[in-house]
Amino acid sequence: MPATLQRKPRKTAPRFAIARNAVPATARILGSLRTDYGLTQGLIVRLSGYSPRAIANWEAGSKATEPAARKFTELQRLFAAIAGLTKDPREVAHWMQEPNAAFDGSTPLQVIERGETDRLWRMIYYLESGEPG
Repeated sequence: MPATLQRKPRKTAPRFAIARNAVPATARILGSLRTDYGLTQGLIVRLSGYSPRAIANWEAGSKATEPAARKFTELQRLFAAIAGLTKDPREVAHWMQEPNAAFDGSTPLQVIERGETDRLWRMIYYLESGEPG
């Protein structure tokens, strides 16, 4: 090929390298839920509604779907708020599985499974504010 007809290298946008040891946000959140609050994988499955296999993959570092990432961020916020009301954050996992009169005898876990997380947020609000509920 004549020198005038040779292709010039195509300019591409620089690619940003991801650190090999970078942990995806969902894996960090799941790890935090397990270590900070004592949740088992089984509890995380029930709280999130995702399969054990999906949870295991995300814990291992696979990228979670956007809805799953939002779900785990919300669970992390909820658990942090509940833990703020306790002396020991690891008590939260046990509390989640105990029947509670505030939820008509249901466990907080059952309330979450039914999609009624707003009831827990309302309870947190009343406890933090001191307003009678």
